Amino acid sequence: MIEGVVLTTARLEMVPLASIHLPDMLDLYADERVTRFLVPLDEAGHLRRLREAEEMWAGRGFGRVALYERAGGSFVGRGGLQYWSQFDEVEVGWALRAGAWRRGYASEAGAAWIDWAFAHLDVPYVTACIDPGNHASLSVAQRLGMSVRRTDVLHERQVLVFAIDRPERPGPEPAPRPSTR
Repeated sequence: MIEGVVLTTARLEMVPLASIHLPDMLDLYADERVTRFLVPLDEAGHLRRLREAEEMWAGRGFGRVALYERAGGSFVGRGGLQYWSQFDEVEVGWALRAGAWRRGYASEAGAAWIDWAFAHLDVPYVTACIDPGNHASLSVAQRLGMSVRRTDVLHERQVLVFAIDRPERPGPEPAPRPSTR
């Protein structure tokens, strides 16, 4: 087992992103297929984002995570939750190594974090901000039960903001009907 795991699924272990993940993040973002729809970052930018992730975990109790395969412990990408103060919303996100595409990891991690958010956070919905041209991520959002809520701008780029509403909490069981006999 990988140390520091905060969430586990059938095939993934997720650990809060921290500065120790810099080599993995640099490697992930070195692949142009992966960064086609992401904001490019240099080493200083990655360190800043990793520190922001550490601060979010310390201040909010959730944040972005490194995704590892349970079988073998390979780093497959990043995911988790992000609070966006400019929207006052919590977003679920994912970015995977190209070698991990088409295995269902994004859907698996995304579903786990959506469930976690609704179980632990007082939010009416969870979003996913996706570049309109990123057909793979659009499909993941739809598989997660999300639908387009609006268009917006994030990191100076237009995004489709998908959302899934908090499931209605079941109410008390209705009282049994009296017998008419």
